[in-house]
Amino acid sequence: MDLGSGIRKALARITGASVVDENAVKELVKDLQRVLITNDVNVKLVFQLTKTIEERALKEKLVPGLSLREHVVSVVHAELQKVLGGKFEPRLGKQKILLLGLFGSGKTTSAAKLAKFYQSKGLKVALIAADVYRPAAFDQLQQLSEQVKSGFYGVRGEKSAVKIAEQSLEELEGKYDVLILDSAGRSAFDGALAEELKEVANAFKPDEKFLVVSADLGQVAGKQAQEFHSTVGVTGVIVTKMDGSGKGGGALSSLAVTGSRVAFIGTGEKITDIQPFDSTRFVAELVGFPDLASLLDKMKEASDEESVQKAIAEGKLDFESFLAQMRAMRKMGPMKQIMQMLGVYDLPEEMVAQSEEKMKAFEAAVLSMTPAERKNPDLMKSKTRQTRVAKGAGLKEDDVRELIKNFEKSVKMMKQFKGNKGLLKKFGKMMPNFKI
Repeated sequence: MDLGSGIRKALARITGASVVDENAVKELVKDLQRVLITNDVNVKLVFQLTKTIEERALKEKLVPGLSLREHVVSVVHAELQKVLGGKFEPRLGKQKILLLGLFGSGKTTSAAKLAKFYQSKGLKVALIAADVYRPAAFDQLQQLSEQVKSGFYGVRGEKSAVKIAEQSLEELEGKYDVLILDSAGRSAFDGALAEELKEVANAFKPDEKFLVVSADLGQVAGKQAQEFHSTVGVTGVIVTKMDGSGKGGGALSSLAVTGSRVAFIGTGEKITDIQPFDSTRFVAELVGFPDLASLLDKMKEASDEESVQKAIAEGKLDFESFLAQMRAMRKMGPMKQIMQMLGVYDLPEEMVAQSEEKMKAFEAAVLSMTPAERKNPDLMKSKTRQTRVAKGAGLKEDDVRELIKNFEKSVKMMKQFKGNKGLLKKFGKMMPNFKI
């Protein structure tokens, strides 16, 4: 059982209990201990944390208007947040970033994700290939730079990372706002790596030194951070693979205990799946609170199609704008991730898969329509047209009828809210309600 699922199930026993008393709180504490230890969180930290939760839950005076049940959930949220540290605010201006990390940490991919992140803030970014040992490192970073449309510098065959660092500054400084140098890794931290990183840091003079660690390291992440920090002075840690490791909680908590600052977390495989670490958001996800702020951010990034905005503002909707909305939803990420932002966790995988497949089917149907049919939805009331579209999209006629039914619901909703401009603006950034 992963950390978030375990914590939510433990809290569910409190929130669903008919009576919340001292025994219920003690049972919650035992459940939390079991979940945290199973997920590789340091045992000493677990007992310190749960002792504090129990004491606060039972001894603190209740805030007026809060029940004991609500008070307990609030205490768990606050204490978990305290353990994991605060919020990282990335500097948004000219800077040089040195990436550090061992083999398999996801360092090179993280370089491209960081480039995409800073580009989204209006900054011009260049990636520098200074991993002179891993054979595929140069080509991988070059390909990633092309994917994110960033600048790139590297010297194929050069064996001195220090020379690359020095020459990159001569070539790139003044032309780009953010320079991200991908340094060499090793299978383990050793003296040779430490010496090289010191020399590269002295030559590159970075403003930020980010260590990249994989969440599946668990408690070892803290030890690794200490080793790198003692060598070059790490300013922040990027934790990758947070979407697929049961040891993520152990990695984050071990970093917090050693005083290491978590800067970013990687939340998926897409180049946009990286975000500045915010313990409030992270813990909200663990305990099952909606992450509406993240959802709104994703909506803003995804819903930039002028045709959609214009159609919504005017209260008009055709299949073209409907298709644009579906694509906007898919840009926001997997259905499971979107539902979690709304506070809906632990959905059965088959339900999530069905939702994803339904969206793909709807898109295929719209693409099988003629331009005239997309512009004039009334034409699709014809059964003959429905049959033709279903055949062209490789769907059943029932699928096409369901698309039309959902489309008509959306049109009806738009008419209801046409007079409310503020609400229309919000709905314009969201997908119409699909029947799932």
